[in-house]
Amino acid sequence: MKKKKNRAKKLLIGSAAVGAAFAGLCGLVHYEIFDRKATIPTRAFESNKSKIEGPPLPPDPREAWLKEQTFEEHTMQSALDGTTLQGYYLPADTVSDRFVVCSHGYRSRGKREFRLMTKFYHDKGYNVLLVDHRASGESDGRRITFGMKESADLLQWIDWVRDEKCADAQIVLHGVSMGAATVLLLSDREEILPNVKFIVADCAYTGVVDEFRGVLEKAHIPHRALIAGVDAVNRVSSGFSLHAVSPNESVKHAVVPILFIHGKSDTFVPTQMSRENYAACTTEKDLLLVDGAAHASSYPTDSAAYEAKLEKFMDKYVDKETV
Repeated sequence: MKKKKNRAKKLLIGSAAVGAAFAGLCGLVHYEIFDRKATIPTRAFESNKSKIEGPPLPPDPREAWLKEQTFEEHTMQSALDGTTLQGYYLPADTVSDRFVVCSHGYRSRGKREFRLMTKFYHDKGYNVLLVDHRASGESDGRRITFGMKESADLLQWIDWVRDEKCADAQIVLHGVSMGAATVLLLSDREEILPNVKFIVADCAYTGVVDEFRGVLEKAHIPHRALIAGVDAVNRVSSGFSLHAVSPNESVKHAVVPILFIHGKSDTFVPTQMSRENYAACTTEKDLLLVDGAAHASSYPTDSAAYEAKLEKFMDKYVDKETV
């Protein structure tokens, strides 16, 4: 009897130790994925940059042009938690009611993600707002939330355009990667009407859990228990379930037209995800798949095709008259 009790005690202690170790692992994984101070994602990205984004491109005059521009810097406090958010505003050369609000990807920043594309919009007479999402760039905040809180912050930036710049603004929402997921999470929100005329979603994932699962499967890491554990940590630390971050669900009830774009050689966010988002979308839509483009590289890979699709949407959904 005594031996059985000792064995049961050892089993309980062993189980508790395994449970504690797993909980610690989930906490560490959550920190490395979500915390802005984490170093592993940055090192991993830099070491695999050529695989993720493709080979480096030669210097581009559009980036040099961007560095010469004088942006107005604006800050605001997030209504969610008071986080200070940074935005960079470049007005059009002539007074215009056309605006583009740009939403960058994971661990990037506005001026980096849209370093080439800003000139295109500016040349088309658009006022350009580049935002740094929470926990990125010059904005404050500790945790990246893969679109959940970023989308709420972006809704505030839309209000800022309406309140501070032009009440009747015609707005394009343009997002890349995580930023594309962020704008898609707003696609079913009536609050973006009537100002937002269309959305551009460049290489968005269908859902954050889908993306995590794919990354872990490629690394041959068992994912079911780990994702559940990280989700539990996130519910406590950030107040939401990862399963709630689902652009694919949002586009099923979209209230504005959407242009989906994806590189055919994207191995980080699979091209199939944009195909699935496009198929699920119930509003007016189009899909551009760019040959040879790696992750978040469709615009530099084939700017002409990219701009042609944008111009088609502009011509169809944005009034060319200026205020």
